[in-house]
Amino acid sequence: MPVTTIPHIRCVIVTTVALSSALHRAQGSVRVQRQLSKIRRLRSRMIDVPLRQVEQARRRLETEDVDVLVLGDSSTLCWSLRDTDRTRLPELLGQRLGNVVNLAGPGFGAPIHSEAVRLLTALDRRPKAVVFTLALRTSTATHIVADPITGYHRSLAAMAKVPGAHRKVRYVGRGGAVATDEERDVFLAHPVESRWNGLRTIGWYREQLVGTGMAPWPIELERLRFDYFYGEQLRADSPRLDALTTLARRLEEYGVPAVGVWTRPPMQRGEMHFPGEFEAHVRSHKALQDDALARGSSSIGPMLDIHLEDEDFEDSFNATEHFAYEGRVKYADAIADAVRSR
Repeated sequence: MPVTTIPHIRCVIVTTVALSSALHRAQGSVRVQRQLSKIRRLRSRMIDVPLRQVEQARRRLETEDVDVLVLGDSSTLCWSLRDTDRTRLPELLGQRLGNVVNLAGPGFGAPIHSEAVRLLTALDRRPKAVVFTLALRTSTATHIVADPITGYHRSLAAMAKVPGAHRKVRYVGRGGAVATDEERDVFLAHPVESRWNGLRTIGWYREQLVGTGMAPWPIELERLRFDYFYGEQLRADSPRLDALTTLARRLEEYGVPAVGVWTRPPMQRGEMHFPGEFEAHVRSHKALQDDALARGSSSIGPMLDIHLEDEDFEDSFNATEHFAYEGRVKYADAIADAVRSR
């Protein structure tokens, strides 16, 4: 074999070894990810997130002078990859209002907030004010409320069995976020009446939206995502509005000033997809939910409507009500002003 070929052989050997090593690492990484997924599923099955949040709030309310209790949705937990400052909304409120306790989770809406307030009412100690943030769909939309995971069906059943947070609230082995195959099939078969796509099922939407990766998406896919999140028609006689009435009544019984905040969607991007319709559609739903809150308490006015531009969102393309730093600052300033005025 000519000497000149040896470097080429060495290169092939080194490359083969490197590829083998990379493949071994990738396989190891896959195994690690599978194990982590199993751990996450076990944790979701064993630890009930809403009850854990109630227990954490109970401990702080009992041992600290709390200025504001925030009953939050996922907008209070998130930040944008573009952010150079990732201070979350509760911390921004703390800078403006004092000691803040955040009781929040992904998809938390009026049903979870209502039960949390009921449990905390058993405590003698109170915050000086309550702020509750509500993305409209977390309380009324089928794709969240009917989902066996984000609807927190097991959590709500477990919370209903707890008489109050006058003692330590047990959150291990009580509720949990799990779904059987049968529950998932029932969820996917749920009908949804959309303003823009008529009568469809949850499964019809998810077949096209799940597994599409990160934004940006083709414009048709992005439009379908906005429709899935916001297109469902909500009517004044919807029984799901009752949860907001119950929340307002329980806040009234709690006995401290309360400020409701509308976690608004990326309005400009929605209007781009559905010109002249999107904003009017989602605002009509906000009006219904404001009315439902007023039925529970005359002291809780309409939810704050804080103006944002698309760039104030984490990513306006994905249709989610999560904010970039600039958006969070706008929310924190407006909420702080409203709390002080109460």
